[in-house]
Amino acid sequence: MLSKEQIKKIENNRKVERYTYLGILSDYQTLTSKNLVQTIVYTELTAQQIHLFKRVLHGLNAFDQKDVEVMHWDKKRRVKKVWRKGQKLINRWKQVICNKRSNEIFKLFHSSSIGKSLVNTPVDDVDDKFINTMSLKTLGIKYEDLIIKFYSEGLLPRNFFTLK
Repeated sequence: MLSKEQIKKIENNRKVERYTYLGILSDYQTLTSKNLVQTIVYTELTAQQIHLFKRVLHGLNAFDQKDVEVMHWDKKRRVKKVWRKGQKLINRWKQVICNKRSNEIFKLFHSSSIGKSLVNTPVDDVDDKFINTMSLKTLGIKYEDLIIKFYSEGLLPRNFFTLK
């Protein structure tokens, strides 16, 4: 039987491996070193935090239709601008994760010249014109991961984790 300390250590190691693979380990470590008021669990966020996150993720669709109709044109423009940045960030991130996974497959063909060239291509080499249609669930991205990514890119406010 494992003790609570051993279970916690195993869970922390899984987080480190997961965040390393997703490319957000340094962002996560920066967040946790600031002594957060809460751990990052989507279901435990406050209503205001969820609203801000959904505003970045869904744009104007995060609002009721009535609210959008009475919203000032400048606020609509700002929400759309942040939403576009968020979608571009997600698309680039999805491409990087797909590149990492495909490199694992192409390593099997390391002896051929085509295999070598595919593996030697940097995983950060993405195309903004290509839209990755794979779902977040398929790629193993959770809302908590998106929150860390959005926060590190400045799409969520700096006081996001202290909002009540």
